[in-house]
Amino acid sequence: MYEVDIKDVIKNYDLNAEKGFLFCLLEAISNALYCSIKNSSIQITVNIRRQYTTNEIVNDEDNYIQSFKIEDNGTGFIDDNFKKFTRQIYKTNHTCGKGLGRVSFLKVFNDIEIESIFEENKEIFQRTFFFGTETISIDDKKPILHNTPKKTTIAFKNIKPEFQKYTQKNIDFYRDEILKHFYIFLYYLKSENKKFEIKLIDDSGDETERIINTAQLNKDQLNKEQFYIEDKTKLSGICNIVNFELWHIKTKNIGENKVFYVVDERSAGEIDNIDLPLKRLEDKEGISYYYNAYLKSPFFGRFLNESRTKLTLPSNKPNSDQYITEEKIQETIKEKINLFLKYELEILNKKKENNVRNILNDNDNKITNNKAYSYILMDKESKKTLLDTIKFNDPNPKILSKIKDLHEKLQEETVKKINQTIQKIQKAKNNIDFKKFEDEIKSQIQQVNMGSLVNLSSYIMYRKYILNIFNEGIKFYNENKVQNEAFFHNILLPKNSVNSTESNLWLIDDQFLYFDGQSEVSIEDIEIKGNKIIRDLTEEEKEMLNEFNKKRLQNRIDLLFFPEEKKCIIIELKDPKVGLNDNVFQMDRYVQYIANFVKPEFSIEDFYTYLITDQFNKYDKPTNGYRKIYGIDGFVRNSVDVKSYDNDNPIANQYSEVIRYTDIYKRANKRNKIFFEKMNLQFSQPIK
Repeated sequence: MYEVDIKDVIKNYDLNAEKGFLFCLLEAISNALYCSIKNSSIQITVNIRRQYTTNEIVNDEDNYIQSFKIEDNGTGFIDDNFKKFTRQIYKTNHTCGKGLGRVSFLKVFNDIEIESIFEENKEIFQRTFFFGTETISIDDKKPILHNTPKKTTIAFKNIKPEFQKYTQKNIDFYRDEILKHFYIFLYYLKSENKKFEIKLIDDSGDETERIINTAQLNKDQLNKEQFYIEDKTKLSGICNIVNFELWHIKTKNIGENKVFYVVDERSAGEIDNIDLPLKRLEDKEGISYYYNAYLKSPFFGRFLNESRTKLTLPSNKPNSDQYITEEKIQETIKEKINLFLKYELEILNKKKENNVRNILNDNDNKITNNKAYSYILMDKESKKTLLDTIKFNDPNPKILSKIKDLHEKLQEETVKKINQTIQKIQKAKNNIDFKKFEDEIKSQIQQVNMGSLVNLSSYIMYRKYILNIFNEGIKFYNENKVQNEAFFHNILLPKNSVNSTESNLWLIDDQFLYFDGQSEVSIEDIEIKGNKIIRDLTEEEKEMLNEFNKKRLQNRIDLLFFPEEKKCIIIELKDPKVGLNDNVFQMDRYVQYIANFVKPEFSIEDFYTYLITDQFNKYDKPTNGYRKIYGIDGFVRNSVDVKSYDNDNPIANQYSEVIRYTDIYKRANKRNKIFFEKMNLQFSQPIK
């Protein structure tokens, strides 16, 4: 029987389902290694058996591991070891051991069977027993033939359900995990001139085999360096020092680049915050390899839990009296790894920079213009800051996000610097030495210009795609002779909209973006800054305006106002089927209604009217003073008087154009192309 309640020990044992089987396997190999350490040649064999769901031969990953058996040629279960195994759960049973390996075994498997052939008092014995969560079987120790080879076999049977799915990995995965975990210990064996072989056999279909041995380590390149971290902020005045040893290993044995903490010659967890690429590195001689680093220090042992499942190092926390933290350790080894891999990382950083340039130049089907962010790469310091933030394995969307974040940060810093410069000038008052500020101001303005180019170029790219959409609508009409006025209306200025700055009225004229206005509103409901512009009407005026059931002031139009300059813009988008003269006459009526019935405080001196339709040619020129517009098929009427209904005196001026949707597109496209050329952007949209 056990000396303690092992059920309770197993229940409280810190081991999650995902890592459980692997940890159990590593602990079993660890026991085998330590029991064999006195041998000049160490032989360990692991036989894996899987639970097959079909009779077909399938991949390892399709079947979970049901059991495994480990065999070694170590000391075996001599009486002293057997006694410790059965009675002393928490006491150390060898150097570096905690005596808790068997608890992990029972956490993962239901049954453990052991057969050990060992030498004791110059005789050979065989000891066979099993153990589980309840009991250990009666000790079956008996003498056997003297020439029988020494070996110990432990069979782990009937894996528990919660661990099964996490074992569906192939034999190469387990080989790599074993090698990474014991790398430093295996180097120790090699330094002691001990030969070793760890053989893994998987029974999946055609039996597969993997071997870890001394010859493989002989092909590695190993460099060691020692350093220390000291506490210079300790209030006691005593300078505390912690010693470390960093092993740099160039290898082809493991197919990835990793960095690990080491406790008692075994890996105690990966160091995640070291930026290393997934792919092979290449040195000056053109030799490719993977890089593994192991950081050793007695310091780590204090922070590894008893079950050896978690390393929790001190971190930078407020009011912490711990002088060496995980962040400080990682920062130090980052510098040392970067120095050791200086040549390789310089090559990779060039590739990283090229990748950034490719990402920024790739603008296919993107509204935002990423190329504008290239200004960051023009400045040596900004480029270094950017490349330092990008990890080798970052996906492209994450890289682009980091570029944009740095752009925002750089612009914030530039604005701060400009404000500081302004404050200096203000403090100087009349004694301003502008020559002194010349270089400072010049560099700041340049930074603002480059940063503004990002936003402006993205906006120009947006305009390009709006033009593409607008053009598709025109092509649809030309091909199908069917036009939806609402399609163009909602591109230029969404119906019922009151925010012209969010419109696309730049297609007609860029200055229209700055006018206040409304869309799809009746004349009697037009407002400027919340106030209706139509004055109170007399009863006679109301009667006449509504005579013949026409309700003239209820006509709905698109209007844009600029009251500070007493201007009004009327834009009418018309179905091509409606006659041109009728539409022109209707626009003139809108102008007359507004000019005659507007409140005095909102009086308008100049009206600009635009009739937009496509189905007309030069023979459809409107009467009343219109002439052809040079270069397009449209018509223009320069300033004419808008007269009072009462006395026929002029009260405003009206400028009018009749233009095609096609001409709006051509004009806007030419303007946009100029922006592209000024900013050295690629403009692929043809002007037709």
